[in-house]
Amino acid sequence: MIFKEISADQLEHFQQKQPDRHFFTQGADYQRLAESNQTTSKILAVVEGESLLAYATFIYYPYKKFFYKVTTQFGPIMDYTNQDLVDFYFHHLKNYFKKNWRVLCVRVNPFLNERYFSDVDFIEDNPQANEVDKILQAEGYIKTDHDLFDDPTLATRCVFSKDLTGLTKDNLLKHVSQIARYTINRTIKEGVQVRPLNIYDEADCKILDAINQETSERIGFELRDAKYFKNLKNILKDDLILALAYIDCDYFLSQTKETIAKLKEERQDLEDKLALGKVNPKKTKNKIRELNENIGIWEKKIEKIQKLKEEEGNIVNLACASFIQSAEDFIYFSSGAFSKFTRFEGPYAILYRMLLEAIDKDFSYFNFYGTSSDFSEEGPDYGVLQFKRNFKGNIEWFMANYELRNALGKIVSW
Repeated sequence: MIFKEISADQLEHFQQKQPDRHFFTQGADYQRLAESNQTTSKILAVVEGESLLAYATFIYYPYKKFFYKVTTQFGPIMDYTNQDLVDFYFHHLKNYFKKNWRVLCVRVNPFLNERYFSDVDFIEDNPQANEVDKILQAEGYIKTDHDLFDDPTLATRCVFSKDLTGLTKDNLLKHVSQIARYTINRTIKEGVQVRPLNIYDEADCKILDAINQETSERIGFELRDAKYFKNLKNILKDDLILALAYIDCDYFLSQTKETIAKLKEERQDLEDKLALGKVNPKKTKNKIRELNENIGIWEKKIEKIQKLKEEEGNIVNLACASFIQSAEDFIYFSSGAFSKFTRFEGPYAILYRMLLEAIDKDFSYFNFYGTSSDFSEEGPDYGVLQFKRNFKGNIEWFMANYELRNALGKIVSW
């Protein structure tokens, strides 16, 4: 086994031959993204012959201008049941960074579940994680309690993901909560549509920035702007998907009027048959009453959409979101929504469309990505977690972020 630095092209070649599960922070394009942002990065791997046994992409985050905190997120990637390999990697990683005294610490986040969950309910610990923890601590790596919610350069301890095994376009709605099923169906009835956002189109960039800026101000967390996503698209290409939920008032009015016309035609047919005595009177009158109620509901929708059009214009943008295709995972990366249009549930419309796409492309997981390890009502993202849970998935609780400090790093407080 050889511990060495490899290039993004070499990693891409290996990953095509060995398509192991990894998140995009461990993909070849992640280093290319770092380079495009003029950020120092290294891919450090263990290679044996033509096989890649272990690897991680490390980002050099500047600290006090002159020093670095070198960090990998959701990595290294390796077979953690191979204890000799685990020890070999972390031992050589420690020696590698001993050469650079400007690196105050190295932070790793082993891509291994420490605990198993059903939804948010704990099932059992993973004994393999305990063995990896022993190796890390023996090499001097210290387990921390910090993650993304404390430090934006770290990975989250937990993600929420939905296993797509056995799901089809036809049965998907049977495998989400009643709330999600009802809401998705309502978005369809309310005329919410979803289309791709073209990050190279100036008008679409303005839409994305407007939605994300309003969302950032509301939640107190800065979302990425169009400039960031344009750079990300340049690197990820088709693996980055941007989607917009919107209402085309004229289109909805046209479709609704057609629906009403069909209902009225059906009602007239029943009334004619009733007059001729060709049908059961009681059942027919009940059916006519139901049709009248439906016609009334659709006519009220017309009134609401006409009012919306008068106030907001024909095209009403509701929400946008970004998704990243990464090996086995279709990742829900970010999202934003205009608060005044929350009643139209744009995010549900987007997620339904993207879940269908993930199933169509044979992804193994729909990954709702990071969530806090505090699942209680006091958790920092409790509301967001409840939204994710409506799509029926499970918490993946990964091993902690571990930190290895050099001599100078041990006396520096941060």
